[in-house]
Amino acid sequence: MRRLLSTLFLGLALPVLAWAQQTADDAPVVAAPKIVEALSAKDIVRDQSGRGRAPRGPSIDLQVQFDFDSAQLLPQGMRQLDQLALALNHKALLRAGFQLAGHTDRVGDAAYNLQLSRDRADAVKAYLETVHQISPARLQAIGYGYTRLADRAHPDAAINRRVEVRRVAFITQSEPDYPATSGGRLVPTPY
Repeated sequence: MRRLLSTLFLGLALPVLAWAQQTADDAPVVAAPKIVEALSAKDIVRDQSGRGRAPRGPSIDLQVQFDFDSAQLLPQGMRQLDQLALALNHKALLRAGFQLAGHTDRVGDAAYNLQLSRDRADAVKAYLETVHQISPARLQAIGYGYTRLADRAHPDAAINRRVEVRRVAFITQSEPDYPATSGGRLVPTPY
Protein backbone atom coordinates (compact mmCIF):
# COMPACT_ATOMS: atom_id res chain seq x y z
CA MET A 1 0.00 0.00 0.00
CA ARG A 2 2.84 2.40 0.88
CA ARG A 3 4.52 1.69 -2.41
CA LEU A 4 1.30 2.43 -4.29
CA LEU A 5 0.89 5.72 -2.42
CA SER A 6 4.52 6.67 -3.12
CA THR A 7 4.10 5.90 -6.81
CA LEU A 8 0.89 7.95 -6.94
CA PHE A 9 2.53 10.84 -5.10
CA LEU A 10 5.53 10.85 -7.43
CA GLY A 11 3.22 10.55 -10.43
CA LEU A 12 1.40 13.69 -9.31
CA ALA A 13 4.38 15.61 -7.90
CA LEU A 14 6.71 15.35 -10.88
CA PRO A 15 4.35 17.10 -13.34
CA VAL A 16 3.68 19.82 -10.76
CA LEU A 17 7.44 20.34 -10.23
CA ALA A 18 8.02 20.41 -13.98
CA TRP A 19 5.21 22.94 -14.37
CA ALA A 20 6.68 25.12 -11.59
CA GLN A 21 10.11 25.08 -13.25
CA GLN A 22 8.58 25.87 -16.64
CA THR A 23 6.58 28.72 -15.09
CA ALA A 24 9.76 30.12 -13.52
CA ASP A 25 11.59 29.82 -16.84
CA ASP A 26 8.72 31.51 -18.69
CA ALA A 27 8.59 34.58 -16.42
CA PRO A 28 8.49 37.80 -18.41
CA VAL A 29 11.79 39.36 -19.38
CA VAL A 30 12.07 43.15 -19.61
CA ALA A 31 13.45 43.99 -23.06
CA ALA A 32 16.58 46.09 -23.57
CA PRO A 33 14.75 49.13 -25.06
CA LYS A 34 12.55 49.40 -21.95
CA ILE A 35 15.62 49.16 -19.71
CA VAL A 36 17.41 51.85 -21.75
CA GLU A 37 14.35 54.07 -21.48
CA ALA A 38 14.10 53.64 -17.71
CA LEU A 39 17.81 54.19 -17.07
CA SER A 40 18.12 57.11 -19.50
CA ALA A 41 15.44 59.16 -17.78
CA LYS A 42 16.56 62.69 -17.09
CA ASP A 43 14.29 63.13 -14.10
CA ILE A 44 15.79 62.58 -10.67
CA VAL A 45 13.52 60.66 -8.33
CA ARG A 46 13.14 62.24 -4.91
CA ASP A 47 12.51 60.11 -1.86
CA GLN A 48 8.76 60.16 -1.10
CA SER A 49 9.24 59.52 2.62
CA GLY A 50 10.04 63.14 3.42
CA ARG A 51 13.06 62.08 5.45
CA GLY A 52 15.36 64.39 3.53
CA ARG A 53 17.24 61.69 1.64
CA ALA A 54 19.26 62.71 -1.38
CA PRO A 55 17.71 62.45 -4.86
CA ARG A 56 18.27 59.13 -6.58
CA GLY A 57 19.27 58.39 -10.16
CA PRO A 58 17.01 56.54 -12.60
CA SER A 59 16.46 52.88 -11.81
CA ILE A 60 14.54 49.78 -12.81
CA ASP A 61 13.61 46.65 -10.85
CA LEU A 62 14.25 43.42 -12.73
CA GLN A 63 13.01 39.98 -11.75
CA VAL A 64 16.26 38.05 -12.13
CA GLN A 65 15.51 34.50 -11.07
CA PHE A 66 17.83 32.28 -9.07
CA ASP A 67 17.63 28.75 -7.73
CA PHE A 68 15.76 28.66 -4.43
CA ASP A 69 17.93 29.77 -1.51
CA SER A 70 20.91 30.23 -3.85
CA ALA A 71 22.83 32.68 -6.03
CA GLN A 72 22.77 30.24 -8.98
CA LEU A 73 21.08 31.93 -11.94
CA LEU A 74 18.13 30.19 -13.60
CA PRO A 75 17.68 30.34 -17.41
CA GLN A 76 15.11 33.17 -17.05
CA GLY A 77 17.62 35.12 -14.96
CA MET A 78 20.27 34.73 -17.64
CA ARG A 79 17.84 35.86 -20.35
CA GLN A 80 17.00 38.94 -18.28
CA LEU A 81 20.68 39.73 -17.78
CA ASP A 82 21.31 39.32 -21.51
CA GLN A 83 18.74 42.07 -22.10
CA LEU A 84 20.32 44.19 -19.37
CA ALA A 85 23.73 43.81 -21.04
CA LEU A 86 22.29 44.96 -24.37
CA ALA A 87 20.90 48.01 -22.60
CA LEU A 88 24.15 48.80 -20.77
CA ASN A 89 25.98 48.71 -24.10
CA HIS A 90 23.50 51.11 -25.72
CA LYS A 91 25.06 54.44 -26.73
CA ALA A 92 22.77 56.31 -24.31
CA LEU A 93 24.20 54.41 -21.34
CA LEU A 94 27.84 53.75 -22.32
CA ARG A 95 29.14 56.59 -20.15
CA ALA A 96 27.19 55.58 -17.04
CA GLY A 97 27.96 53.44 -14.05
CA PHE A 98 25.40 51.17 -12.44
CA GLN A 99 24.63 49.92 -8.98
CA LEU A 100 23.29 46.36 -8.94
CA ALA A 101 21.27 46.03 -5.74
CA GLY A 102 20.11 42.62 -4.59
CA HIS A 103 16.87 42.42 -2.57
CA THR A 104 15.14 39.50 -0.85
CA ASP A 105 11.75 38.84 0.67
CA ARG A 106 11.25 38.76 4.45
CA VAL A 107 11.41 34.95 4.78
CA GLY A 108 14.34 34.01 7.03
CA ASP A 109 16.50 36.09 9.32
CA ALA A 110 18.06 39.45 8.50
CA ALA A 111 21.71 38.38 8.43
CA TYR A 112 21.03 35.43 6.15
CA ASN A 113 18.96 37.51 3.72
CA LEU A 114 21.56 40.27 3.66
CA GLN A 115 24.25 37.76 2.66
CA LEU A 116 21.98 36.11 0.08
CA SER A 117 21.18 39.50 -1.49
CA ARG A 118 24.91 40.32 -1.66
CA ASP A 119 25.70 36.94 -3.23
CA ARG A 120 22.99 37.43 -5.84
CA ALA A 121 24.15 40.97 -6.69
CA ASP A 122 27.70 39.60 -7.04
CA ALA A 123 26.39 36.82 -9.33
CA VAL A 124 24.67 39.41 -11.55
CA LYS A 125 27.85 41.48 -11.73
CA ALA A 126 29.98 38.43 -12.53
CA TYR A 127 27.59 37.33 -15.28
CA LEU A 128 27.61 40.77 -16.92
CA GLU A 129 31.41 40.94 -16.70
CA THR A 130 32.24 37.44 -17.92
CA VAL A 131 29.51 36.72 -20.45
CA HIS A 132 29.04 40.22 -21.86
CA GLN A 133 32.40 41.87 -21.11
CA ILE A 134 30.83 44.82 -19.28
CA SER A 135 33.67 46.68 -17.60
CA PRO A 136 33.84 45.93 -13.86
CA ALA A 137 34.58 49.62 -13.32
CA ARG A 138 31.01 50.42 -14.45
CA LEU A 139 29.33 48.02 -12.02
CA GLN A 140 28.89 48.05 -8.27
CA ALA A 141 27.18 45.15 -6.47
CA ILE A 142 25.40 45.75 -3.19
CA GLY A 143 22.92 43.76 -1.12
CA TYR A 144 20.07 45.13 0.97
CA GLY A 145 18.45 41.92 2.19
CA TYR A 146 14.84 42.68 3.05
CA THR A 147 15.41 46.24 4.26
CA ARG A 148 13.87 47.80 1.12
CA LEU A 149 10.81 45.72 0.30
CA ALA A 150 9.01 46.56 -2.94
CA ASP A 151 5.70 45.44 -1.39
CA ARG A 152 5.72 46.09 2.36
CA ALA A 153 2.14 44.88 2.71
CA HIS A 154 3.24 41.45 1.45
CA PRO A 155 6.80 40.96 2.75
CA ASP A 156 7.09 37.38 1.48
CA ALA A 157 5.84 38.18 -2.05
CA ALA A 158 7.98 37.33 -5.09
CA ILE A 159 8.08 40.98 -6.17
CA ASN A 160 10.44 41.63 -3.25
CA ARG A 161 13.00 39.16 -4.66
CA ARG A 162 14.60 41.33 -7.29
CA VAL A 163 17.67 43.09 -8.60
CA GLU A 164 17.42 46.85 -8.79
CA VAL A 165 19.62 48.50 -11.40
CA ARG A 166 20.34 52.16 -10.66
CA ARG A 167 22.33 54.54 -12.80
CA VAL A 168 25.08 56.31 -10.87
CA ALA A 169 27.63 58.88 -11.91
CA PHE A 170 30.71 57.50 -13.62
CA ILE A 171 33.93 59.46 -13.94
CA THR A 172 36.52 58.27 -16.43
CA GLN A 173 40.17 58.39 -15.47
CA SER A 174 41.25 59.62 -18.88
CA GLU A 175 40.15 62.18 -21.42
CA PRO A 176 36.45 63.14 -21.38
CA ASP A 177 35.87 61.77 -24.90
CA TYR A 178 37.33 58.35 -24.08
CA PRO A 179 34.65 55.65 -23.64
CA ALA A 180 33.62 54.92 -20.06
CA THR A 181 34.00 51.20 -20.69
CA SER A 182 37.79 51.53 -20.55
CA GLY A 183 37.97 52.24 -16.85
CA GLY A 184 37.08 54.79 -14.24
CA ARG A 185 35.33 54.83 -10.94
CA LEU A 186 31.79 54.93 -9.67
CA VAL A 187 30.79 57.78 -7.45
CA PRO A 188 27.75 57.61 -5.18
CA THR A 189 26.33 60.95 -6.24
CA PRO A 190 23.12 60.81 -8.33
CA TYR A 191 22.64 62.73 -11.55
